[in-house]
Amino acid sequence: MMLPELSQVKDALHKVYDPCSVTSQCPVSIIDMGMVTELKVVKEAVYVQLRPTNLGCTLVPSIMMDIEEKLSVVPGVSSVSISIDTESTWSPEEMSVRGREMLTRRRSRANTDMPIQPKQWMMPNQEAARRTRLKLKGRDEISN
Repeated sequence: MMLPELSQVKDALHKVYDPCSVTSQCPVSIIDMGMVTELKVVKEAVYVQLRPTNLGCTLVPSIMMDIEEKLSVVPGVSSVSISIDTESTWSPEEMSVRGREMLTRRRSRANTDMPIQPKQWMMPNQEAARRTRLKLKGRDEISN
């Protein structure tokens, strides 16, 4: 029987995407997100320790199902075991260089496509209140 290779397992995990990154139209794998804290291949068994970006994430079960699905087709894999890493906290620093570059490009493209100014997010009554405060302070100009 052929045993799975670690490189094949990692390649498969590169096809499991963080659901939030998919929603923001910039799919980043759980490997590039830094969500896999431990990965072991012992004979035909694969052990994955997953660190969610947020312990309250409701999509963790779907990520786990996707991991099992992708790893089950790797030649030689007969079992997949996934545990949740509750000892460490995920932060953006955990991301790979590739993952950070992908998000940076996406943010840059988004800002070019639709530049947003902070004032645009103000509700009309918030803008009116801001103008009133400026008038009360004696400012003639009402600018940004």
